[in-house]
Amino acid sequence: MGLTVHYKLMAPAGTDLGKAGRLVHAAHAVATRLARAGKVKHVGPVSYDRESLNRFAMEYCSFPLPGEPRSEIAADVAPFEGWLFVVDVGQDCEALRIGLCRYPATISRLKQEWPTKLGRGWRFSGFSKTQFASLHGWEHFRRCHTAVVDLLAGLDRLGLHVTISDEGDFWPGRRLDLLRQNLDEMNGIVAAAAGALKDFDEKLNGKSNVQSPIFAHRQFERLEAEGARRVVKKLSALLRS
Repeated sequence: MGLTVHYKLMAPAGTDLGKAGRLVHAAHAVATRLARAGKVKHVGPVSYDRESLNRFAMEYCSFPLPGEPRSEIAADVAPFEGWLFVVDVGQDCEALRIGLCRYPATISRLKQEWPTKLGRGWRFSGFSKTQFASLHGWEHFRRCHTAVVDLLAGLDRLGLHVTISDEGDFWPGRRLDLLRQNLDEMNGIVAAAAGALKDFDEKLNGKSNVQSPIFAHRQFERLEAEGARRVVKKLSALLRS
């Protein structure tokens, strides 16, 4: 739970290993310029090794369980090959991973071949949860969130097809007012949920082991109270409908 930027990258048709590498290195140059401008904290090196691919480029697929239409099995899908690098955006902002990989068209599970829907061309998908950058204030959060969007959107100029889904509603209109509104609402929801779980755990066990980054927010009590009021208001509206 928390404001997150989701994204997908696709290379042009006909891209081979060499061109994929050049595109990722060009993306690395874009990220490096942002780091020099102070918009992101650090840009790691471009990697091609198997350990990095398995750690940062794994995809996930689900398939219906034979004979049980309401059940599914999940499977990890490792890339054949690829290029990627990691961007440390800022404190308590989830790192951004940029790359291009090739994946198998099918995988074997339960003695059957299942389509992954990942087998065409060079691609990459990922996400960065930016919400907890707000633990360090609005300006820090704003820099982190807008840097993630700006970096991803800038990759389009390299010839990559970029799809961005921004839960903060900053993209595509670059609306900082909507971003701040959504941040406050989500912080309130997370604070109310975490606070309620903590209180329940304390009543049940005498102390609480519930942990959440939101507890470190300088305005946690205000956020918790506002979040609880929003939840009650929404539940009341649902009951009246």
